[in-house]
Amino acid sequence: MVRAMQTTRIFPNGKTPRMRVAEIDARKSTTRISGVKKYHKFKPGSFALEIKKYQKSTENLIPKVPFQRLVQEIGQKIKPGIRFQNMAIATL
Repeated sequence: MVRAMQTTRIFPNGKTPRMRVAEIDARKSTTRISGVKKYHKFKPGSFALEIKKYQKSTENLIPKVPFQRLVQEIGQKIKPGIRFQNMAIATL
């Protein structure tokens, strides 16, 4: 099939017109209004590598003192006046 050739456009001042910022913003906003958000896809295996990294490590993901406060707060909600030993929280 033969391609159709495009005719050259002639503009009065000899320059091609540039798009205005408002026109560009209008085009972008119409694509956003559609309501469909593009799903971000990660590289295959990236989550698996992250899981392996955390399984191998022995470091605490939550620092000790904030975790201790969180455990005590949850314990107080369940049973007021409950107390925990330091070793009990350390084993968690």
